[in-house]
Amino acid sequence: MEAISSLEMYVADRNAEWLGVPRLVLMENAGAAVARNVLKRFPQASRILAVCGTGDNGGDGYVAARHLHAAGRAVRVVALGEPREELARINYHAVRRLWGVEVAVAQSPLELLAVQDWFLWADVIIDAVLGTGIRGALRELHATAIELMNAAGAPKVAVDIPSGLDPDTGEVRDKAVRATLTVTFHKAKRGLLAPGAGRYVGELVVEPIGIPPEAELVVGPGDFAYLNFSRRAESKKGDHGRVLVIGGSLEYSGAPVYVALAALRAGVDLAVLAAPEPVAHAAKAMSPDVIAVPLEGPRLAPRHVDKVVALAERFDVVAMGPGLGVEEETQEAVREIFRRLAGRKPLVVDADALKALRGERAASVVVYTPHAGEFKALTGAEAPQTLRERVAVVKEQAAAIGGVILLKGRYDVVSDGARVKINTTGTPAMTVGGTGDVLTGLVAAFLTKTGDPLEAAAVAAFVNGLAGEEAASELGFHITASDLLEKIPRVIRRHAREEIR
Repeated sequence: MEAISSLEMYVADRNAEWLGVPRLVLMENAGAAVARNVLKRFPQASRILAVCGTGDNGGDGYVAARHLHAAGRAVRVVALGEPREELARINYHAVRRLWGVEVAVAQSPLELLAVQDWFLWADVIIDAVLGTGIRGALRELHATAIELMNAAGAPKVAVDIPSGLDPDTGEVRDKAVRATLTVTFHKAKRGLLAPGAGRYVGELVVEPIGIPPEAELVVGPGDFAYLNFSRRAESKKGDHGRVLVIGGSLEYSGAPVYVALAALRAGVDLAVLAAPEPVAHAAKAMSPDVIAVPLEGPRLAPRHVDKVVALAERFDVVAMGPGLGVEEETQEAVREIFRRLAGRKPLVVDADALKALRGERAASVVVYTPHAGEFKALTGAEAPQTLRERVAVVKEQAAAIGGVILLKGRYDVVSDGARVKINTTGTPAMTVGGTGDVLTGLVAAFLTKTGDPLEAAAVAAFVNGLAGEEAASELGFHITASDLLEKIPRVIRRHAREEIR
């Protein structure tokens, strides 16, 4: 049976809405599936009790209660407080408007014990207390509700996960509902299939609820769940990411500055540019936000390697390539820096650095961000025109070089050799120079927010594309890369959880 983690399920649920399937529809389908299985498995049961928590799992329970009421069953609902989630709240009020459904709201163990006779009244009890969001020890009222359900003689039907069971490991740290039937959605959660979980899960039924397969493939708002944008109140400079950018040459000074500025706009505390002297001086003139460390001479050369590698030790992520040029001494320096940093620092490799690294294998976290021509220079493989063929080739080449490849194009394809993500955001207006450098800065910044380089690259492509779309909606085909920089914070704030902890 194919399984999914709780985080992957969360991502798919949110991305389904991005693809046009509202989460309210998914909740309706989930609750209807629970009701359908109750009627099928317990056709003689005439009295149904639904015990509903305050989250989306409780919302599924309210939907199930409504459908069972419509099927002619006597239905009672115990609400463990009023729902905190919007969709659950909608369905809570829908149930409360039904004349034939009794609803008791219990907000303390004492109030819950006051309706304990309802647990004895029921022929079937629906457990909709806790879903895939459970973490750590149980709190009240959850613990008391689980005890009352387990003490009742009626069979229990768990909604998605038996309350108290860890959805990823199958562990029970305190107590959990011992279900006769568990109705889970889309795919089995990994914890349901864990050794020893069966005595809590009972019979397992997996129900589709309308999440399209693309929700696990296409990058969307759900993927932000892989990144941590929260900050502690006592934070200090540098706690939220330090990025070193290695780039630029006598001919090209703007590209590495875009990388650094994009990283700053994406939420890192420090973005430092190590660049040849002309670029370093230009960068300081272009923006006071960028710290530039000059390297003697007009371009990167082997004599700079020791200084750059020593400097990199102070940073969380190193981005290398934009504007370096393809002179042989520069390419030699790129190879040496790569060999000495790969395995020690997460790397983002773009532009001219890609042309130096054919045949090199990544030792740990490396994200390559080529367009089609650079992809061939890096791997020797052509980038096919059709999306299906492109996915296959990128996946194959990512496995061969041991890193993550983000192949830019009409649809960006991201793979680590095993998993694949496709980004569909963006606009033809982004063919202007510099937008790829902004993307490199975003990847570097997001690598400081997650340990998953595939998701860092995927979300970066998503944000870059949306920033381009927003800029183009105002300016048409007349945008510059600088216009994207202004849009990045707005895009991130719209989709990410930015909390002070």
